[in-house]
Amino acid sequence: MTEEGMFRLVEDIIREVTGVERLTMDTDFVKDLALNSMDVANLICAFEERFDAEIPMKDVRKLVQVKDIIRYMQENGEKRF
Repeated sequence: MTEEGMFRLVEDIIREVTGVERLTMDTDFVKDLALNSMDVANLICAFEERFDAEIPMKDVRKLVQVKDIIRYMQENGEKRF
């Protein structure tokens, strides 16, 4: 899948979970979207389900921006998309 296609997929997941409409690759989940810890947990669960991947807590801390989750899923996801 192209990076643009992956961005659209991740954008759809974020939109479903948070209701946020406008995102960029550099959108920060906490600083820009003001997500709290429960929001982030829900978002991580949605990514895990969609990509058939388990994201360890040690890795969750590294997923700060949209581009981070895209890179992580490209490298670690089960490619169910």
